[in-house]
Amino acid sequence: MEKTSKLSKVFSSLALLSGALWLGAYIERLFITFMLFKKEGLILKDYVNDNNLPGILTTISPAVLLTFIFYIVLIICFTLFLIISKISFKRNGWLFIITILIYITLPFEAYLMTFDYKMIVEILSGGQNSGYLLGLIIDRSRLLSGFPVIIIFSYLAIPFFLVFKPFTLKSKNEN
Repeated sequence: MEKTSKLSKVFSSLALLSGALWLGAYIERLFITFMLFKKEGLILKDYVNDNNLPGILTTISPAVLLTFIFYIVLIICFTLFLIISKISFKRNGWLFIITILIYITLPFEAYLMTFDYKMIVEILSGGQNSGYLLGLIIDRSRLLSGFPVIIIFSYLAIPFFLVFKPFTLKSKNEN
């Protein structure tokens, strides 16, 4: 791999850190949301009622905020890393695959983030309209329902590519 500048190393570290924090918060959020609904469809479990719904939504809100912020940081830092480092995709196939994974999932995740943004605005405004927030969670779960699982497995493959660096072409000087 080519020599990279200190600035590109900073952005790659920030991208890696924000990606790990985003993925952790994303998985936590999915588990919390999954626990609200019965296995058959998006029907709330019996223990979820109007009295405890605001508390449950307050529990989910940090994960929503963290996933929103860390995903934006991930995309910005990763893009800046690619621009500054100028690493050749031709010689580093592992980086090309990581880039494809991140940018192919970006439009879908950006669409889902519109629901997150509405939730964040509602939570930060202090309204705590439980019905509206629950509606956003249901809508987000209904649209692109299998996508969160796909994105989790895709992003879990990234450490493999970072560690083993498959599809790397060695230069003639390295032999």
